[in-house]
Amino acid sequence: MSASPTPQGSLVVLWAGEDPAVHSALLELLDAGTIPYKDWCLGDDAVAPTADPLPIDWKPRFGFEVAVSSGDLSVARQILEKVLDEEPEDLEIPAQDELPSKEPLTAANELHSTIEVWAGGDARVARFLTAALQENGIPVRLQMPGGETHLLVSATNEARAREIVREVTEGAPPQ
Repeated sequence: MSASPTPQGSLVVLWAGEDPAVHSALLELLDAGTIPYKDWCLGDDAVAPTADPLPIDWKPRFGFEVAVSSGDLSVARQILEKVLDEEPEDLEIPAQDELPSKEPLTAANELHSTIEVWAGGDARVARFLTAALQENGIPVRLQMPGGETHLLVSATNEARAREIVREVTEGAPPQ
């Protein structure tokens, strides 16, 4: 329930959702604005949920629900908009320093690809490895003598290519 006084008048749902950061920020601003509210945790119901996985009246099956009195609804909506417009903190993944390919992906550089980093008969693995190498900016040349696929890279990209092949084929994390 709420930490604020009980709202007077009819209650109107202001927000329902599963984001605890939005929930706590909304409650803090409602408290700061001295707007009374009711706060419920969803999913704690004594009533068992229905067996219907797609009920007609959709609502979150867990999370939070915040209601305010109808008289405070317009001010509360402004507060909610402010909360929803704020950018979440600490969600950005920090950039990692990657080793850039020393050679740009060009047809001329593919001709210099003479070092074999993988050979095998599984076409799916060959396609996946080719895509992984190209995604990392490593030009790759394929040779298919005798039904076996050989992936070739240039000498300058050999170390990085071998590491990518190792990560994929062994399912090992980067070193």
